[in-house]
Amino acid sequence: MKTISCIILLLSCSLHVVAQLNIIPQNGGLKEYTIDNALPYDSLSNVDKRSFSSLPGQTLYMHGMKNVNQGYYEVFWTGNFLDGGKYPVYKVNGVSVTPTKEVVGKYYDVLKVWIKSDSRCCLLLREKESGDEIYYNPYRYPLCMTCLGFYEKLKRYIGQTFLSLAKRVETEDGQIITPAEGAEYHCIDIGLKMNSDGAFLIMKGADGIKVEAFPIGDEIYEFVSTKRVTMLKERYGNKYGEQIAFRKVDTGMTKEMVIAAWGKPYRKSEIKRKDKIFETWSFSGNRYVEIQEGKVVNVRIYN
Repeated sequence: MKTISCIILLLSCSLHVVAQLNIIPQNGGLKEYTIDNALPYDSLSNVDKRSFSSLPGQTLYMHGMKNVNQGYYEVFWTGNFLDGGKYPVYKVNGVSVTPTKEVVGKYYDVLKVWIKSDSRCCLLLREKESGDEIYYNPYRYPLCMTCLGFYEKLKRYIGQTFLSLAKRVETEDGQIITPAEGAEYHCIDIGLKMNSDGAFLIMKGADGIKVEAFPIGDEIYEFVSTKRVTMLKERYGNKYGEQIAFRKVDTGMTKEMVIAAWGKPYRKSEIKRKDKIFETWSFSGNRYVEIQEGKVVNVRIYN
């Protein structure tokens, strides 16, 4: 009788333990951001991986991308395409295509953002006029939308002086020119064209010609501000500071200077020669830097 009582007691305890388990389903590495837990938005980045977790609560304008006339393929959905479900494309026309007229020229509020561990992302948008909720894949056409906060922040450049980096730019009448390196320009306004690469700075040169310049993070791709030149000279000295400002790397520079000029390398490798260790940094555009004892000893650029 004692044996039976013990068995019943053990079974009761086992059932009690099982009843207390709180099984949490796996989310597959999916993080959800809403207005309540979104990270602060500094407005320095547009709609890209640096800003995804900060976008809930922001408003986007769909101006469209260059050379996309018929529609957007597998970009706008009726459900969260990251949760494993199969959802129709938003206002589909043909095979998985949303017509441009259904999405371009409209404003969207960002309600939620989901980011998956494999670098995929989904934005839940609400179109302001119709109230339609759309699930947007920002990686398919990354330049088709502009965040209004990002656009407003660009106005900080108006009135500033810039120097040319000798890159090709487009004039207001559509011509392509390459200003001389160091040529002085002034930012006079901010603009945005439909079916373009997004917001840009309108620069005016001494000759009166106006050109477009595009922001990348906290810099301008085709120009460098005189403020930045001064700051870099104060930090790294006149010689290296000016070279860094014009995105050049030279022998004698430190690792920090190289990163300031070219950004972080996509690959690093080491080799030993005559009891000395040489580190090679590889950059896009066939650019390579050899470093020994923390200083640049060789720079190679293959065009």
